[in-house]
Amino acid sequence: MARSSASSTPNVAVTGALVIGERQMRAGGVSIDPVSTLTLVRIVAGTAALLAVAAVLALAIGTVLRRSAIAVVAVIVAIVLPYFLAVGGVSFLPVGVANWLLRLTPAAAFAIQQPYPRYAQVDFSYTPSNGYYPLAPWAGFAVLCAWAAVALGLAAFLLRRRDV
Repeated sequence: MARSSASSTPNVAVTGALVIGERQMRAGGVSIDPVSTLTLVRIVAGTAALLAVAAVLALAIGTVLRRSAIAVVAVIVAIVLPYFLAVGGVSFLPVGVANWLLRLTPAAAFAIQQPYPRYAQVDFSYTPSNGYYPLAPWAGFAVLCAWAAVALGLAAFLLRRRDV
């Protein structure tokens, strides 16, 4: 069976956008902090995985609620709202509350996009509004996966119960 070239098109597009975009930004005088290739791969692949698991969560919530508009609002409230409250340009929450919000809600998965580790010897404000998340990148992603697994389990249970 021959593979379609359409499946590799997004990978080529993302790679091209990264290479061309970085070159244009450097030419325009924008300072770009260096990150390792593995970190860049984690950020790109992790963001793709984040979006995929968020879609599964949305599908499960849609199955549970049985109303598409309510499900869309619920998923946005569960993922996007905590992120904007904790990380947004002007954080509306104290740092402690923002940290707990990014530990417990599906928005914890955005930690996968954190490019730099914390260093104990560096005196810096490691807060969500500065791009530092309270969980490690894969731990934050695991929180989203746990939410999706619980929602899928509930959806499967309710589907079997409704079909009886």
